[in-house]
This record gives sequence, C-alpha cells and structure tokens, in this order.
Amino acid sequence: MPAYSDLHRTLIGGIPFAPTREFRVLELGVGTGTLTALLLEQFPHARVTGIDLSQRMVARARTKLRPYKGRVELVVGALEAFEPAPYDAVVSALAIHHLTDREKWGLFRRVYQSLRAGGYFGDADDHLPEDPLFDQRYAQIASAAQKSPRGGAAWMRLQEVWHEHEQFDHPATLADETAALERAGFAHVGVPWRFFGQAVVWAYK
Repeated sequence: MPAYSDLHRTLIGGIPFAPTREFRVLELGVGTGTLTALLLEQFPHARVTGIDLSQRMVARARTKLRPYKGRVELVVGALEAFEPAPYDAVVSALAIHHLTDREKWGLFRRVYQSLRAGGYFGDADDHLPEDPLFDQRYAQIASAAQKSPRGGAAWMRLQEVWHEHEQFDHPATLADETAALERAGFAHVGVPWRFFGQAVVWAYK
C-alpha cells in the first residue's frame, strides 16, 4: 500500500512521551502486529494491550511479537469491548472504519474516558473525501498510475480498497471524525498527515 510506512510512523510520532518513560498503550485492531512492533521498538519501556476481533490475526501477531514477550498482551474481542483501565495512549491503524458512525462516536467517548490527563489518541485510517469529486480524481490518478511501469499495480489496488471500504465498511469524513473527537472532550485535535483517502488524526486529552 503506498505510504503505508509513513502512515504508521506519523501515528506513532504523535505519542508525546520520551522513549525512556514507562507508559501504557491500548491498541485497537492489532491486526498482524505491524504497528505494535514498531511502537515497542521505538519505546522500549512501553507496555501494550492489543485487541482484535479476528482470532487468526491475533495468532499471527503473537508470532510476530515474540521478541517483546512480557511487554505486550493480546486479546480477542470487539474494538469497543476493551477494559476501561487507565491508559496513557490509545492507537489504532486501519481498523475503526469497520464501525458504523454511531459506534465510532461511542468508541471515541470511551477512549477519552480511559485516557489519563495529557493522554494521546491516534487514529490512522481510511476516510471519505468531503467532496465526492475528489473520489473521482483519485480514481483517475490510480488509472493513470496503472499504466506506469513503476507502482501502477499498487495504486490500482489502493483504489480498489478505497471503494471496497465505501461499499462494505463505514469510513467517515475527516471533518466528521475530528468534530466527534472534540465532542468527546479532546482538547486538541489535528490532522498532521493525509494521503488521498487516508489520514492520521492526533487527539490529546
């Protein structure tokens, strides 16, 4: 996926703590553990609790995260079913778009309530463009890139994924998501990175 690494690095870049500090992180939608491993490597004193609905994904993540045994706990369950223990940071990559808007907004409230003062919530995900014209332009760019000998297939696959999400999942616009985070109580909400239909949102309590 184009810019996949940039998306993850920007998400982790929002964590406001020094690498020497001990802190607790909740990851919503751990998947195969890619974000988890990056976070644990960059913050050697962090402890992560990861939750994912897919037992198969959690099994793959456990294999990938064996080098970090003792610092990570993985749980099978729905994103919104996490234990409301106090966390210093909550992160999610490419997962929250599976929820309906009502479920997302409820999840944001739970995340806010589960964060300590000064805590961080980072969401890297697919988003709908505010103006449908931009979706058409994305498709045109992807179609042109397909004819290029460099990266064309990756661009087309990305566009296919965007349209699959629009048809089967529930991506929100960035405007709707940032507004919902502010309603949930977050004092500082911003979008430090955006790449076509994907974006990283930072929110601080």
